[in-house]
Amino acid sequence: MKENKLPKDYLIIDNTGRVKISPLFLKHANIQPSATIQFFNYKNYFVIKQIEASPVFLKKKMKLNNLIRTIDHLGYIVIPKILREIHDMNLCEKIGVKLINKSIIFYKKRKPNKSTSVLKESMEPELNKLSLLEIKEGKIRIPNFLLKSLNLEVNMQLQFFTKDQDTIVAKKHQYEFFTEGNLFSTGQSRVVNKDKCLNIPKKLRDYLNINNGDILEVKIIGDKLVIKKAI
Repeated sequence: MKENKLPKDYLIIDNTGRVKISPLFLKHANIQPSATIQFFNYKNYFVIKQIEASPVFLKKKMKLNNLIRTIDHLGYIVIPKILREIHDMNLCEKIGVKLINKSIIFYKKRKPNKSTSVLKESMEPELNKLSLLEIKEGKIRIPNFLLKSLNLEVNMQLQFFTKDQDTIVAKKHQYEFFTEGNLFSTGQSRVVNKDKCLNIPKKLRDYLNINNGDILEVKIIGDKLVIKKAI
């Protein structure tokens, strides 16, 4: 691709709160024209992910979640007002955009100073260990970079723990069940299958109220795979 066709590292919010996302970014993030998009907010940035659901389920979800929007066939999408306020983004302002791990990341652009480098140093390492994965038939497909980061292989067994009543933690099986700090053993374990999918035990899906079609926030902390239901 020619240099002048590369996506810019910023977008401009128009006077209706919309931004136009590059077709290249949409392609790499597997976002289709006219798709339903959910926004996920983090400390210094937010992420978008295409979601799929039946019309009835989607209508119910949209009533409960004000971070769902539709992207049009030209790539325009409205950034929810609540996110613009949280991140101090104004109409007709430039905002930063990046593509990391097949996720489109938006953040407040700062004037060139020390805070820019501090933001980059704190944001990118965290994002490089983060994935938003849809659960289907009780399973999530683990991206290669996560498998590699944890040195996981196909048919390797993972042991499940719970943490803070809203988090599942998976780590390599050690053939012992123990309590480690605020991690509590569930007695559940599963293997990463040949399709690189990991089954989340039904007991744990029920515990966190995880249903098919939900988006899970999956990231690496140390030697552990940390799984939460994205909000």
